[in-house]
Amino acid sequence: MTAVYVAACMAIFSQVFVRLVLTDSRTTLVRVRIAFIGLGCAALLGLHSVLFDGHVPALPDVAMAIAVAVVQVLSGVRLWGTGVPSPYRASTSADSGPPERGGP
Repeated sequence: MTAVYVAACMAIFSQVFVRLVLTDSRTTLVRVRIAFIGLGCAALLGLHSVLFDGHVPALPDVAMAIAVAVVQVLSGVRLWGTGVPSPYRASTSADSGPPERGGP
């Protein structure tokens, strides 16, 4: 089960790395980049804990890592295949928060 956890953490980190290579602070929302940096750090922490601290992941740890890895791989193919998805692109102004919603 440890090997599956390590493989899932490596898959998560590799997907995050690819996304961060595709993004930059001028073209991508800052909050999106921060979210991917956090996810990448969590994947590295998971790898470190198993490889260097002797952590043995429990079934919920492995299941969560697999689930996140699958989402990252599938969204990488579907959404990131042609670059940064349009909802994640920054406008010409600074990232000032969520877009305003129009309504009745």
